[in-house]
This record gives sequence, structure tokens and C-alpha cells, in this order.
Amino acid sequence: MMKRSCVPPPMEPFASNASTLNTRRLPSTSTSSLSHQTCMPTGVAALWAISSFVPTVPSPSFKYGATLIHAVFSISATIAGKSLSNTVSGEFEGIATENGLKVQAVIDTAANTADTIQSYLLDKYADYEANGYSGDVEKSSVYDIDLQEMNKQIETFLLSIASSTVKNNDQIDGVGVFFEPDAFDPAIKDYTVYVNTDDAAKGTAQSYGAYSSYGSQDYYKNAATSQKASFTDPYEDQGSKMFSASFPIVYNGKTQGVILVDINIEKFSNLRTTDSKYPNMYVDIVNDQSMIIYDSESSDYIGTRLDSLISSKEYAKIQSGIDKGDRFSVSTKKDDGSSIVRYYTPIDAVDETWWATSALSKADLSKSTVQLVLLMILCTLITLIVIIIICTRLLRNYIHPLNDVVAVADKLAMGDFSVSVEAVYHDEIGNLADTFSQMATRLRLIVTDITRGLAEMASGNFNIAPEVENVGDFKAIETALTTVITDLSNTLREINETAETVAENSGQISEGAQALTEGATDQASSIEELQSIITNVSEQVQKNAEYANDANEKAKVVGTEITSSNDQMQKVVVAMETISESSQQISGIISTINDIASQTNLLALNASIEAARAGEAGKGFAVVATQVGTLAAQSAEAAKNSGELILEAMRAVDEGKAIVDETARMLLESVSKTDALVENIGEISAASDKQAQALDQISEATSQIAAVIQENTAMAEESSASSEELAAQAEKLKDLVGVFKLLEN
Repeated sequence: MMKRSCVPPPMEPFASNASTLNTRRLPSTSTSSLSHQTCMPTGVAALWAISSFVPTVPSPSFKYGATLIHAVFSISATIAGKSLSNTVSGEFEGIATENGLKVQAVIDTAANTADTIQSYLLDKYADYEANGYSGDVEKSSVYDIDLQEMNKQIETFLLSIASSTVKNNDQIDGVGVFFEPDAFDPAIKDYTVYVNTDDAAKGTAQSYGAYSSYGSQDYYKNAATSQKASFTDPYEDQGSKMFSASFPIVYNGKTQGVILVDINIEKFSNLRTTDSKYPNMYVDIVNDQSMIIYDSESSDYIGTRLDSLISSKEYAKIQSGIDKGDRFSVSTKKDDGSSIVRYYTPIDAVDETWWATSALSKADLSKSTVQLVLLMILCTLITLIVIIIICTRLLRNYIHPLNDVVAVADKLAMGDFSVSVEAVYHDEIGNLADTFSQMATRLRLIVTDITRGLAEMASGNFNIAPEVENVGDFKAIETALTTVITDLSNTLREINETAETVAENSGQISEGAQALTEGATDQASSIEELQSIITNVSEQVQKNAEYANDANEKAKVVGTEITSSNDQMQKVVVAMETISESSQQISGIISTINDIASQTNLLALNASIEAARAGEAGKGFAVVATQVGTLAAQSAEAAKNSGELILEAMRAVDEGKAIVDETARMLLESVSKTDALVENIGEISAASDKQAQALDQISEATSQIAAVIQENTAMAEESSASSEELAAQAEKLKDLVGVFKLLEN
């Protein structure tokens, strides 16, 4: 059996120096994050450290320039720091991506080699299944046996592909094909072929022995069992760190063998592992089991799982990024407190995902960023100073004319609208000066017009109109003044019209009061006449009562005096008629009193209405009118009561007259009816008493009416005087309003 210098022996994981590993990677505390790192705080601090030295001089231009420098520096630092941080992050992501692509290229080469061999073998298997062997044999180049012609062609192809792959790829140290027992040629049970770098250089090949030597090894067993590509853990062979990629040969669902590609880890020299700007940078290649396949800093880490180097909490965050399957970054702290930033990019390793990592010290990252920021700040500072000096000198000439505009603005602010400014330049400054002059002129015209209007209003002239067209916010002032003028004119006009109405009504009230006085005088005369009549009637009634009593006495004593009694009865009839006539006259007088009371009440009502129209000046007269109305109502009520009493007396007189007539008739008819006559005379006497009582009540009522009439007379005189005073006040009000010249309708 030939010696295989690069075929992996039964593999054992590399022992690692735990104390050495922990010195670089094992953190005491974890502050890892799955986001890109930035160095903005350092850049901003450097910016302000430089910008703070910018002098602040009394000159406004330089003061503004210094402020501008600070602002520009802040913005520049923020943008630059973020941009540089993103650039640096992108640079290291690019490094990781670049390294990942190189490693993936090696794995792809191995996969493509295996795919080429698999395709060729499958075609031959199909040919054999269809046609069988031809019977011709040829000498094997590896074994001292004769192979079937087809298998000899396969062997030649395998040796050619293996040799070509090893020669053309530095990272690949060997390519071999291992078959299942009796799966290659009837002449040999265990067939293997392997070509390493030395074999490729010499044009030779080697076998790996019996199936029992390789069938139980991971590089063969894993791929043959799973029928999927697999990778071994890193191992050491003749002082070299290596790992193997295994690819199964499957035909009709049965494993026929395994293709083996040995990859030399130490020959990953084409990976970008250093940078002059970042002396502490290193790179890692990690498989899907988080085992380090390659480390640029030390080979001692090869074969070590990442979760054994860092805390579980930190590894969980890294694993979270790995689970997402996309690029990510993690910041971790070492035992000395320094921070390490790692950038991960995925590698498509056939059916697995590996990771290429580029890592550097955060201090180196910040240092580079600060240097770039400071360089940019220095360039920006020089540029801004030059720009400020140039702009200051240029603007000084252009800003000087603005002083005149500022002076005009100050005078306008103090209320001086007589100012103006001459436009020296025909540019924006000239336009500004011209605008200020126009503004001052318009303000002067508007203020002058408003002053004129207010002066006219103060002199009593409301028949005015603006002479200047107001625009903008001054239009609202014009509208307000016009509204005030119109409202005042309308109000004064209404006051004048009201005064005229009050004057007219006061005349009517005076006439009504005079009429009320005359009516009261007439009432008084009527009442006196009524009292005289009532006195006469009362006397007659008294006499009737006396006559009735006397007749009653005489009738009882002497029946023979019936005739003379009849004569007396006739006298009583005459007296009753007189009483009836007097009662009718009294009723007419009471009706007259009712009419006078109604007219008085109507005059009082009219006086109240006119007093209400007169407003404040008619309040006194309104009270008088109310009292007159009250007295008129009382007079009407008393007249009503007197009429009722008079009606009752008239009814009593009529009853007495009827009784007397009946008595006289009865006296003439029969003396035998003297007793009845006596009774009737008694009734007459009683009726006479009622008449006397009624007459007393009528007399009392007439006295009350007389008192009311006297009060009405006094109130009428007061109303007359109040109406004259109201008329005088109305005339005075008209004179006051007449001073103003009102706005014409």
C-alpha cells in the first residue's frame, strides 16, 4: 500500500490552549449588538475641540462667520462621521465578503470537481447497465491488475481530473475517489485512487488500501450514509492544518463511493488578513457548527468552537445573527476592557452556511475615523475662513446702503411717516429702499386721512367720506370708522325724530289734561246738583214716612177719615212720582259720570303711552297718568254703585206708588178694608224707611264721587304741567341734536 501523505487519518479534534484563547477572545462582560458600529461621538468631539479655537471678534461679520463655522463644523462632523463610520463598516464588511468569496471559491472548486466526476461516473454506470463490459482489459495505472476497458477509461479520467485540480488550486492538497467494496471492477474488491500535490507534480497516483481502512472514517462514512456533501472538522496531517470535503457517488439510490477533496487551511494566504491602517485586524472562517476553520492571528484557534471562547449570552447574540442568514456585525469586549468589532458575511458551502469574519479593535476604527474627520475639518476650516473673508469684504459694500433703510424703519417704528429713502442701487437693495419709501408715503396719507376724519367728527360733522384708498389691514380701519359714522348718524337722527314725537305727544297730553280738568269741573257741578236733588228726595221720603205713620195711626183710630186719607194718598202718589223723576235724573247724572270716567281713563292711557315714548323725560308724567287712570277707575266704580242704589230706590218708589194706588182704590171701594189699608200703610212706611236708607247711601256715594272729581282735577293740572315740562325738554334735545351735521341717507 502506498503512503498517503495528505489523506486524513482517523481524525481527532485539535487540542486548544484554553489559556491562550481566553487572552484574545474570552470577554469578561458582553456589550455586543447586531448593528453597525459608529464612531460619531469621537468625531464630533474632535470637531468641537478644533472649532472652539475659532476666534470670536467684536466685528459682526466675524461673529456671524464664527457662528457659521461652528454650525458648518457640527453639520460636517455629523455627516462626515456617519459617512466615514458607514464607509469603515462597509470596508470591513467588504473584507469579510471578499474573504468569504475566496473561501467559497475553493469550496466551489471542490464541489465542481466532485460534480464533474459524479456526472462522468453516472454516465458510465448507465452505459454499463445498458451494454455491459466489452471483454477487453487494460493494465491499471494504480494497481497491478487488469481492468475492464471501461473502468480503465474511468481510472484515466479520475487521475486526470484529480491531478488537474491539485495543480491548479494551491488550497487543494489532494483529490481522491473511494468506492464501496466490489463497486468498481470485478478484478479488485476495494478500489481507491488519490492524487496529492507531489503525485500531481510527478504524474503518479496512490491508493488508500482496503475498505476497512477508510469505510469507518468520518470523511467517508458521513457522506456515504447521508448521501449529502459533508465537511470534516479541521485536522493536522504531516504538520499541516486541513479539512476534507466529501461528496457521495449515488446511482439508482445506492451509494457507490465517495469523492474526497482535501483543502489545506494554511494555504488560505490569499485571504486579506492585514491592513496598515488597522494593525490589529484579523479574519476568521467559521463553519456551520461555529467551529473555527481558519484564523489569521493564530493557528491555535483552528478546530475550536466559538461558543467555547465567549460567554453564552454573547454567543446567543451572535447566533441570532447567524440564524438570520445575512451579514451582520457584533461588538464584544475583551478581558482588558477593549472592544472588538466583528463583521460576518455568509459563505455558501454546498449544503451548509459558513461564515467569513473580519475583526478589528474599535480603538483602531475610531482612530482612523478621527484622523479622517480631522483632515476634513482642517480642509473645511481653511475653506470657510477664505470664504468668510471674501464674503465679508464683498457684503460690506452691499450692506452699507441698508443703513439708510434701517434708519427709515426706525423712524417708521417711532411714528414718523414723513421720511423717505433714495434708491441708489438698481438691485434688490434699491428695490427694498423704494418699497420703504412707498410704505412711508402710503402710511402718511392714510394717517392724515384718518386724522382729518376724526377731527370732522369731533366738530360734529358726520357727513364725511375717506379721501384715500385704504388697502390691506388699513381697510379694516376704514370700514370700522365708516360703521361708527353711520351708526352715530342714525342714532342722532332717531333721537331727533323721537324728540319731535315727544313734543307732539306732550301737546296732546296737555290738551287731554285740560279736557280732563273741564270734565272734572262739569262732574263737580253735576254732583252738586245731584246732592241737592237727593236732599230734596230725602226730605220728601221723610215726609212720606211721617205721613205713612200718621195715616196708620189715624186709620186705626178713625175709619171715617178714609176720604181724607185718600187725599193724602194722592199727595203721596204725587210725592212718589216726584221721587221717581228725581231718581231718573240722578241715573242720568251717574251715566254722565261714567262717560266722564271712561274718557278720563282713556286720556290716562294715552298719557301713559306718550310718557313711555318720551323715555326718561316722561317717567314723572307716567306716574301722574297712572294715578289719573286709577282715580277714573274709582269714579266709574262709585258711579256704578250709585246707579245700582238709585235703581233700587226707584224700584222701591215704584212699589210704594203701586201700593199707594192700590190703597186708594181699596179705600174708595170699601171701608171694610181699613185693616188691610192699615197694613198697606205699614208697608209704605217700611218702604219709606228703605228709601231713606238708600238715599243716605246715595248721598254718601255722591260725596265720594265729589272727592274723586276733586283729585282728578288736581291730577289733570299736574299732568298739564308735566306735559309742558316734557315739551320743553324735547325742544332742548332737538336743539342739541341740531348741532350735528348728520350723514345724508
